[in-house]
This record gives sequence, C-alpha cells and structure tokens, in this order.
Amino acid sequence: MSFDAAMRADVASLMPEILLGGLAVLVLVGDALLPALRRLWVPLSALAVIAVGFFITMPGWAQESTFGGFLEWSPVTLALAEIVLLSAALALLASQGYLRREGLGTGEYTALLLWCTVGMLFLVRAAELLTLFLALELLSFCLYALAAYHRRLAMATEGGLKYFLMGAFVSSFVLLGIALLYGETGSTRLSQIADTLAGGGGSGVVVTLGFLLLVCGFAFKMSLVPFHAWAPDTYQGAPSPFVVFLSVAPKAASALVMVRLLSTIGVAQVGHNWPPLVALLSILSMVGGNLLALVQKDVKRMLAYSGIAHMGYLLIPLVTVGPDSLTPVLVYLLAYALMNAGAFAVVALLYARPGEQHMISELSGWGYRFPFLGICLTVSMLSLAGIPPTLGFLGKYLVFFHAIQHGHLSLALVGIAASLIGAVYYLRVVYVLYMKPEVQEPGGLLIDFWGRAAVLIAAAGTLLLGVWPGALLEWLERAVGGQ
Repeated sequence: MSFDAAMRADVASLMPEILLGGLAVLVLVGDALLPALRRLWVPLSALAVIAVGFFITMPGWAQESTFGGFLEWSPVTLALAEIVLLSAALALLASQGYLRREGLGTGEYTALLLWCTVGMLFLVRAAELLTLFLALELLSFCLYALAAYHRRLAMATEGGLKYFLMGAFVSSFVLLGIALLYGETGSTRLSQIADTLAGGGGSGVVVTLGFLLLVCGFAFKMSLVPFHAWAPDTYQGAPSPFVVFLSVAPKAASALVMVRLLSTIGVAQVGHNWPPLVALLSILSMVGGNLLALVQKDVKRMLAYSGIAHMGYLLIPLVTVGPDSLTPVLVYLLAYALMNAGAFAVVALLYARPGEQHMISELSGWGYRFPFLGICLTVSMLSLAGIPPTLGFLGKYLVFFHAIQHGHLSLALVGIAASLIGAVYYLRVVYVLYMKPEVQEPGGLLIDFWGRAAVLIAAAGTLLLGVWPGALLEWLERAVGGQ
C-alpha cells in the first residue's frame, strides 16, 4: 500500500470520531449564532449518534489496524462502540426535557457529551498506551464538566469537584504505570509488551507495579471497590440524563481496556498472581455495592451503589480472561446499558427538584399515576435484579456459568448470594410504585416525547432481547470469533 493510500485509510477509519467531533463544533457555533434553534440541538445530535451507530456496521469502510497499529477496529471494538453510542443516544434523548425544565444551556451540554463520546470511541479502539491515556483524558475532562453542569446547585458542584480531584489523582497513576511498562519493555504497544513479557523480559516487580497502577486507574472509571467513593455523590449531583451516560459508557470502554490489560499481563511470569486479585476486586464490589445500596433511601445513590455491584459481576469472567470471556462481558454490558439507562431516564422525568434528594418514598402510588413510566421502571428494576425474562437475567446467567465452567464455583455462589441481596432493594422500588398509597402529587414535571422515547427504547430492548436473545448471541459469537 502506498503512503497516500495508507493515509487515506487512516483518515477514513476516523470517520465516526470526525463526524461526532465536527457536529459538536457546529452545535456550539449554532447555539451562539442561532439561539432560536436551541431546542433542535439535542434531538438532532441524538439522531446523528444513532446514524453513526448504523454507519459503523457497514462493511469495508475501515481497516482493522490504522495509524501504524495505534488504533484498531475489530468486531469486538465495534460491539463496544455500539454500546457507547447507544448510551450517548439514550442520554441525549432523555436530556431535552430536563434541560428545558431546569433552564440549562443545550449547546454546551450537547457538545461536551459528543466530545466525551469521541474520547470513549478512541479509548475502545486504542491498542497503544499513550493513545489510550490521551483518550482517557479527553473523555475525563468532558465528564468532569458535565458532572457539575447544573452549576446553580451546590450538590452538583460538590460532586463534580470530588470527581475531578479523584480523577486527576488517578490519571497520574495511569501515566506512571505507562512509564514503568515502557521502561521495562521498551514499547507502549500492548501487543509488543505482551511479546516482551512472554519472552521473559522485564523485571517482575516493576511490571507488576506498572500493571497495578493501570488497573487502579480503570478500576476507578468502573467504580470498583475500593475506588468507588466518587460515584454516589457524583451521581446524586449530576444531571440525571447525563448519569444515563456516565453510569454506562465509561464503564463499558474501561471494561475492554481491563480485558486487554489482563490478557497482556497473563502471559508474563507473574501472570499467575492476577486471578486472585481480580476475584478479590469482584467480591468486594459485589458484596460491598449491594450492602451499601440496601440501606439507601435516595434512588440515585441506590443506583450508584448497585452499579458498583454490577461491575463486580462483570469482573467474574475476567478472573480467567480469555476469548470465551468476551461474550458474557459484552452481553452484560449491553444489559447494563439498557436497564440502567431506563432507570435513570425515568428518574430524570419524575423528579423535578434536582437540588434535593431523590427519595424512593416519593414514588409511592406513581405506578398508577404514570402507568407507562411505571411499567418501564419496573422492567428496568426486574432486569437489574436479574429476574427472567429480562436481558439482565441472561447477562448474570452467562457470567455465573462462565465462572462455574472455569472452576470458580465459590465465586459464582458469592455472586448469586449478592444478587439475592440486590433483588431486595430493586423490588422495594416496584413495591413502592404499586403497593404504597400516594404521599404527594407531582409538580413541575416536563415529560416530553424524547424522554418517553428513551425510556421506551431502554425498557423494550431489555425485555425483547431477554425473551429472544438468539440473534444477539449469534452476532456476539461471530464478533468474538473474528476478533
């Protein structure tokens, strides 16, 4: 291939990021020059994200490896990119009514969310550590700004500041880990690092420390115990539609990075020491997240702690990471994206006082007042609890079955016991919706078409893919087989 042809192929592979990043710039300029069209930016951006999601499924538009192997585009990265784009689209759809109700600017919000999506696409595709770090910083800066976007609320400012300070601290961990691995292996490409380690290169202590620092950084993004302290306060203060994105997309992208890191360290001489560490992180997150969620009275804090538990379930297939780990991980991430997005989208529509706590008790009797939203929230809660026939049940089944297949019966039993604890507080929300008398009438709500669409897509996807998962599993099997 000639130099010009290679350059064109490299640029073509960036088409999703160019389209979304360029749209963010146009939205920001249009918001300043055409204020009368501000209501169009959010739904148009959501439709553009959906269009990009369809575009990347078209064959032949990009090569598997571009920019000298720094970025890759495989069936697995395609699946993760689709989950990230799905989360972004649902968050944008759910944001329109919230931004109007709270009197917040739409241009900056939309542009930041689009740029954050670009950063996550780069993170999913990065096959080199410095590229990975740059993608991480791009998405992190946008996440910090969006977490504190409701600047009139002290709660939002506090949550955003905590997220920023802890995130900046963790970024230094990632950068130091990259430096240590480069010093020991002479490369920042994951494939070359794996080859060096497989050949016995590198000091065991320094390599272990480098990978530990990297794992700590992405465990923070996944809000695993003990790197979870930022999540409840940030979720509570951030705009609820943005939490649809924050609670899913960074975790999905970070999960793939964790798979790559654990696969790379697995070929090293110290690789046999890692499965117990991953299992410990999984158990702490499953048990700690569910126990802390059990005592919460605020629905957003409850969902924040439950998200910690779900990331613990997600780690189970990574205890013995391999090609067969990817299918349960991808199914679980898709299930989590849909059911968590559905729950937070309903919260965004039904709670009109963002400066106050989002008490579960306020939902009393609202399943009858808002039958559509009540049914969708119930589907999301049942899926989060892992109750059939939802996609959440399928995700947990595949995760636990993988653990049993690889001889980790005790880890699967801990996960099942933790799931039973989780079912208590998820079903408590359903109980309050339908079994408790109404304690107050809602006021100041703005339940718009776009918000309803986001809730419907999330709930319908959770239920339909749970009842008929065959096509999804076949597609993922082909993706994993062609990685």
